Amino acid sequence: MMIALLSQPLVKSEIDSYVSHPGNIPDFHNFSTPQLEPGENGDFSLDVLNRYNETLENVVIEAEVYHRADIDESETLGNIPSKERPYISNTKWVSNLDEMETTQETSDTKKATFDVGELESNETITLEFRIETKEETKEGTYFVKFSMSFIHNDTERQMQSRGHWSMELWENATTNVPEGSPGNINLDVLGVDGIIPDSSFGVKKPIPKWPLYLLITLTIVFAGLSVIFYLEEEGNYPELNKWLQKQRGKLNELRLRFKYRKSS
Repeated sequence: MMIALLSQPLVKSEIDSYVSHPGNIPDFHNFSTPQLEPGENGDFSLDVLNRYNETLENVVIEAEVYHRADIDESETLGNIPSKERPYISNTKWVSNLDEMETTQETSDTKKATFDVGELESNETITLEFRIETKEETKEGTYFVKFSMSFIHNDTERQMQSRGHWSMELWENATTNVPEGSPGNINLDVLGVDGIIPDSSFGVKKPIPKWPLYLLITLTIVFAGLSVIFYLEEEGNYPELNKWLQKQRGKLNELRLRFKYRKSS
């Protein structure tokens, strides 16, 4: 009978105020998000800190690209043709305790999965995955949602970010809030033990720089001309006046030649 009891799977319990307190849940921070041109690749990384006083077991963290938006439209990743999506590769993580790098193959190009295992109290792990794009990749801001599952004191726990729920469900969880709810959010409605952050990265062609350079050049030219004409009006620089008259004469001569050629 004892063996049968121990072999039963762990069951997720009710919300625990210690586990779900915003100041105690694992800290997702120090995000490094790439800003890529179509065809470029870049690394997306973040740190996760275990702020509980106990070791977490069976830790699994997932990062999934799920949405794209720009000024004109907003769409789920599933609505974008596969050849126009960014994709994920080269998943790895490093612990601050032993600094040993662990890599893991990614079969799902939309999702990075980190099977961390144990995460000790006050241990920080750095998660990293590669974002790869093609020339056909759609420009815009791509949103990344996170989930984290683990066992804490023999109890299964689940943390998720905002991207896992519809606007209607999120509004229900943030307006229909029982007194004393951790973080002033109804976690029972969302079916999780805590809220972790979303993130994003960008894919966009650079803005051409020549208009900026032209604007700067014209500003300098007109500023210089303003100074010259001001000094001419002052009348204290005869050499400057002679030079300006000479330039005006050349300009009039050029204008007359052009007018003559045009009329002939």
